[in-house]
Amino acid sequence: MRVFILGDLEGTAGVVDFHQQTYSDAKYYEQAKRLATLEVNALVDGVLEGGAQEVWFLDGHGPGGIDYELMHPEAQMIIGRPISAPWGLDASFDAFMLYGHHSMGNTERGVLCHSWSSRTIANCWLNGELIGEIGFNAAVAGSFGIPTVFISGDDTAIAETQRYVPNIVSVMTKRGLSQTSALSLAPAKARELLQTGGREAMGKIGEIKPFSIDPPYEFITELLDEKAVDAKAKRSEVERLDSHRYKIVGDTLVEIAHHR
Repeated sequence: MRVFILGDLEGTAGVVDFHQQTYSDAKYYEQAKRLATLEVNALVDGVLEGGAQEVWFLDGHGPGGIDYELMHPEAQMIIGRPISAPWGLDASFDAFMLYGHHSMGNTERGVLCHSWSSRTIANCWLNGELIGEIGFNAAVAGSFGIPTVFISGDDTAIAETQRYVPNIVSVMTKRGLSQTSALSLAPAKARELLQTGGREAMGKIGEIKPFSIDPPYEFITELLDEKAVDAKAKRSEVERLDSHRYKIVGDTLVEIAHHR
């Protein structure tokens, strides 16, 4: 079986601050990446124990969220920028997993919650519904007929995922207190649970159904800076809606991802 893991940094145990941990110039950025890498390795161990023959990992954190030197020797890594959906994902994969994810922007108690960019984006809507990276990425996998079987992150990220995949296997690494604080598991405990969760998720393949959203697609983005909308509106595929929002349309989610 082939498994595709899409990773992020914000859902890692002990990681709670943009300026101190997740931005590329943060004081503890390298430590946060090491913590995430060790968690991913534990998840990969569980996935392999559960029967996977091939595991791909994509580091989805903007400036990078993994120490590649420490990565699991059996993981194949998609690296480099720029890269957008579907990232090499296709119907040959049996399962899709979301490691270390965060809830969408403006989520109450959502640790490091944001929608794609904490610096520039306020909200996003797909076909009239608020959406973040979790729902969009699960739907991209679903468009290839691939089920999303695993999520790790804070409690709000898990709750958001369960709206799309109610019976998903989850590992809660921390409970949100605010956007920049949490009651967190110790790293060693999080790794233990991730290994168990990866193994359990492999057993759900065939039971969990792919999550999908029917086309056509209308994707609206609300930016924090009006001048940024001015720049977006110069592109032919973009329709400006008002001072802070613009819209793109498409027949596939991959098309939306490329123009978003």
